[in-house]
Amino acid sequence: MASIAYVTDRNMLDFHRVNGSQEIVFWRLSMKKFSSFQPGDLLFFLSKGAETVKNNEKGIVGYGCYVGDREMTIDNLWKKYGNKTGYTSKENLVSAIEKTNKASTLPEKISCLFLKDVIFFRGPLYLADLGINIPKNLESFTYLDAHEGHVTLELLQKVKEIGLDYWSAALNGKIVDIESFNREVLRYQVATIYESMNITAIHKNQTFRKHCYNLYRDKNPAWVNSDQNSFMTFDDGFMLYYIYNSTQRDNKENFIKLLGQIIYIKNCLKQTIEEEISVVVLSGTEFTDLQKETMTDSRIAFQNIEK
Repeated sequence: MASIAYVTDRNMLDFHRVNGSQEIVFWRLSMKKFSSFQPGDLLFFLSKGAETVKNNEKGIVGYGCYVGDREMTIDNLWKKYGNKTGYTSKENLVSAIEKTNKASTLPEKISCLFLKDVIFFRGPLYLADLGINIPKNLESFTYLDAHEGHVTLELLQKVKEIGLDYWSAALNGKIVDIESFNREVLRYQVATIYESMNITAIHKNQTFRKHCYNLYRDKNPAWVNSDQNSFMTFDDGFMLYYIYNSTQRDNKENFIKLLGQIIYIKNCLKQTIEEEISVVVLSGTEFTDLQKETMTDSRIAFQNIEK
């Protein structure tokens, strides 16, 4: 659950705001991958032109949910995505890249980040108001959360006070935008619960985790934490899926750990979050009859997943 604040061209943001863009292609010159940034994480827009008079701090005016990235030539970027880049013509796109580029010639390729569920705020939000100081001369980006979601959750809750840009949202369906925002708040609330008790995967099997995630691909799942041992879906109520995969040798010990984690998670969800969230354990390990009975008595839903 990382999040990034990225210094962004104001003209590009104004174009997306006016046109109610829900999906955008966010270009950057650097080909270097972010060290901690996964699909589902948030990229906040630090807008040039939204600086405060007092300390010249750039304001955050919105965000997009990261889907993925790829390297592209500028020609292919414009041919394939056009106005999704935030410019009305290829010439305007090239001009913006030239202003950012420090080299004398344009790069052969640039890095393109694909963002969905883009939301703009009614006014800018300043990180200094949250006690976060960033360099005034920041040229690219800064991590807000490198792993979990405390800072991001605080930021999203602050956005509730500022308000969303309803006019921009209405251009592409105001209800969808508001629901998207509320889902992000909920997801980061769950992430902070995980962080508070240092929940990590009981048995780290990346292949199995991806398999479970892909089984729910049609429900637009979103990872809860950087450890990727849980994800959420929102289509049919709020569902939290906990991925459990243990070796048979350690199954007894790991099951006790699983039981404690799930009971704690459910209690924290009940006490701190207004929305009702159902928890389901997706297990790659076959439970014994006694374990199944224990989970049923504890009102813990579970599902065996074939590897």
